[in-house]
Amino acid sequence: MPVVLLGGASSSHHVVPVALTCSWVLLLFHATFGQKPAKLPLISRKPFIAAWNAPLDLCAMKYNITTNLDHLFHIHGSPRANWTGQNVTIFYANRLGYYPYYTLQGAAVHGGLPQNCSLDLHLFKAYQDINHFIPAEDFRGLAVIDWEFWRPQWSRNWYRKDIYRQKSKELTEKAYINVTAAQVEELAQRRFEKSARLFMQRTIQLGTQLRPNGHWGFYLYPDCHNYNLHEQNYTGFCPLSTALVPSVAISKSHTNSVINLHFSQHRIQEALRVSSLTSKDYDLPTYVYLRLGYRDEALSFLTTKDLIHTIGESAALGAAGFVIWGDLNLTSSRKTICLSIFSNCVCLLFPQDNCTKVKSFLSHRLGQYIINVTRAAEVCSDFLCQGNGRCVRRDPHAPHYLHLSADSYHIQYVPVSCTYCIFIILNVTKHGKMTITDEKRYLNLNALQVKTFLQHTCRFFLLCTQREVQGNCWPPWWITTETTSTLQTYEQHI
Repeated sequence: MPVVLLGGASSSHHVVPVALTCSWVLLLFHATFGQKPAKLPLISRKPFIAAWNAPLDLCAMKYNITTNLDHLFHIHGSPRANWTGQNVTIFYANRLGYYPYYTLQGAAVHGGLPQNCSLDLHLFKAYQDINHFIPAEDFRGLAVIDWEFWRPQWSRNWYRKDIYRQKSKELTEKAYINVTAAQVEELAQRRFEKSARLFMQRTIQLGTQLRPNGHWGFYLYPDCHNYNLHEQNYTGFCPLSTALVPSVAISKSHTNSVINLHFSQHRIQEALRVSSLTSKDYDLPTYVYLRLGYRDEALSFLTTKDLIHTIGESAALGAAGFVIWGDLNLTSSRKTICLSIFSNCVCLLFPQDNCTKVKSFLSHRLGQYIINVTRAAEVCSDFLCQGNGRCVRRDPHAPHYLHLSADSYHIQYVPVSCTYCIFIILNVTKHGKMTITDEKRYLNLNALQVKTFLQHTCRFFLLCTQREVQGNCWPPWWITTETTSTLQTYEQHI
């Protein structure tokens, strides 16, 4: 079989079968010219971003248990209200304007319904809240609005959320006379959905106007449940969002199973599909919200296989990154040990037990996997996209992942001090020795690593927005001198 030598004067040559190279070139152009490019990542040359959004700061404050988040996560923030100016900021219902909702006891807060609340007063308060929690006007982070009391689609407000339908009908009955039950239902639905949509749109529009460089999205959206799947807007996607933030919470009862894989895979694919439905020149970035543990057992942390099913799938399918979310349960529960001492029962409390478990998970299984995937995504981007795009699995359902080759690279946990630890990537040489990877080139690609990368194609980034002004920005703006030279080298051997 004919071969192609990859590499240049500054790198070693690698033998790759022409059949693989040829199909790569064809798919590269097909992918590039057949769909929108991607939006530039939040951080330069970081095509797959790892983000942290859990209150781990409490572990340091209460128990002096610290974790080096900066080494693992590109951006991070605590969801606690006393923190401001973070590059991951989440707005709960009580932190952004006057969000209307009903308590579990049925008490109305801020009118209870979006059609029963002053939108102008809400936006004025939201303006103050955004300036408080994100004081920097040049904010370049992730801003997530987490409103979960009601859904903007009438049909999705069932079970405990049914109160929004019932209260909407009561409000309508007071406003109209001589109307049938069917007319009340129709009018109530129309008013609720119009007000709910406007409430969400105007709020996120305000956020993007005040902090235009941030990525703004609603937590859970798009939320795919396969209800009314033939309707154009069944996902409830808000067109004014500048990012999509779906949630993938998998079940402990399906640990390591294909059920967890398919659940994650299809949720991510749906978000990526919706990301291209806007009028923008690029697909919206998708950040997948994940948890340390399972949705039914929060402190039972994900296995390596389920990390692949969630983080690994996110990277391989082309998401812009992932966010690890957690609540106070990660730091609040206590471990009790009772001992019998001289016929007396003495119970000792260890409130820091959960913090220790989280730190151990971050320092070993989770930390190693994050380093593996994020570095592999960077290297693949350099290899396939000249650093101007992210690698995306050719076949969405194929078991190919952006992983470093285990035969050639070893990720090692190194405790620098009692409270500070890092991971380093070691190259395994021909003689079995390990050397620290050259950070400038990251890795010397071996044949197996190249073969893995060639199971992906490149989704290029939109590097300019001239199309909005001149209508002539994309394509083929991404073809650099280096890229052109590389492609010509491939074509000569095809």
